[in-house]
Amino acid sequence: MELFSYKMTHDTGFAPNPFGQTLTLATCKPKIRKAKHRGQWIAGFTSVTLNGDRLGEERLVYLMRIGEKCHLRDYFIDPRFQNKIPDARLNDPISKVRDNIYRPLVPGAVEPSHFEQLKNPHHWDSCGQSEFDRNRDISGQHVLIADTFYYFGSCALSIPADCRPNLPKGQSAHGRRTPPDQAERFIRFIQEHYKPGRHCNPTEWPEGDALKKSSCRAKSS
Repeated sequence: MELFSYKMTHDTGFAPNPFGQTLTLATCKPKIRKAKHRGQWIAGFTSVTLNGDRLGEERLVYLMRIGEKCHLRDYFIDPRFQNKIPDARLNDPISKVRDNIYRPLVPGAVEPSHFEQLKNPHHWDSCGQSEFDRNRDISGQHVLIADTFYYFGSCALSIPADCRPNLPKGQSAHGRRTPPDQAERFIRFIQEHYKPGRHCNPTEWPEGDALKKSSCRAKSS
């Protein structure tokens, strides 16, 4: 069992995106998206930058098992993920965090210039497409698609010390690996106490939105 953990600086619902059919990681973290593969687990934790959680006090924002890895060009045209393509006509919070933002312009698109970045609130600047974000996102080449996930967002979960995985002290491009026995203990703790799916809104979410009524749901005993 392989688990890689990293600390998040933003949790808007964009990367990862826990809406639609399943959780997806389609932007940011390019080295994780490029190198990790089906069957591995990825965990995102809080940080000082995200919400003030200090070193050693980081909490779990999300946990996913990679069930599928597809190229960005294939993600855009996949019928399953059309509801993750930005639509300027929509103005609700979930629509604003859609992560399927790279339209391929040529067959076999691989280079940044082969993609059009669709207008979106996150990777876009005052002049239009954000070249920095487009270059970084496309360098990851792939989208990680969860076959199971636990997303806690604004109700990030404190993990008991005996189940806690290894975390990097700061930002980590690849994530820090946890030894298999400890990884299994951590993942089993989540599986035994929480149902898969989205438990709360993202940390950075409009106040007063209906989704704020969500709450962490533990498994009933």
